Formats: sequence, C-alpha cells, structure tokens
Amino acid sequence: MWGLIGFGIIDNGVLIGGAIVGFSLEDIINNLLEKLLSKTAYEIKTRVRGLSSTLLGAGISNAISDFMGGWCVGWQMALGTSFGCMLVVIICLPIIFKLRRK
Repeated sequence: MWGLIGFGIIDNGVLIGGAIVGFSLEDIINNLLEKLLSKTAYEIKTRVRGLSSTLLGAGISNAISDFMGGWCVGWQMALGTSFGCMLVVIICLPIIFKLRRK
C-alpha cells in the first residue's frame, strides 16, 4: 500500500514539476518559435498566456513519469506508455501553438 502511495506522489510530482517548468519557460519557448518562424509566412498565435508551454511541459513530464512508473512493470510497459504519451504531445503541438499567416 505504501509503495503505491509513493508511486502516486512521484508520478504526479514529476507531472506538476513539468507544468511549472513549462510555465516558467513560456516566453523563451515562444520567442524561440517566433525566431524559427520569422523567415516563413507564419507566426504564432497563442490565446491564453502561459497555457501553451504549461501544457507542453505537462505532456512531456507525463511521458517521463509514465516511463518511470511503467518500468516497475517492465521495459515494454515503460516504452509503450511513454511513446503513447509523446504521440499525444506531438499531435497536439499544432493545436497548442496555433499558427496563422502573417
């Protein structure tokens, strides 16, 4: 029982930590993306300040925490769950960071 409680604390601790880091890096990430897109006909359009990088940080940290949790079961579980989590992050990137024509 205590092992499961410890797992839950570590799992959500990594997730919350990733969300905090993502929120803290909001300006850096947006500036980097704007610099990368400066030579194209597109620019970033974010609706809610702080949300895009927070969701990105939470998604990546969730993949890491699920990998750590899955490793307790086996390496296939660890790789499968982390790969599935990262697919969601990769698929949602265009939605999280909305692009529009200049």
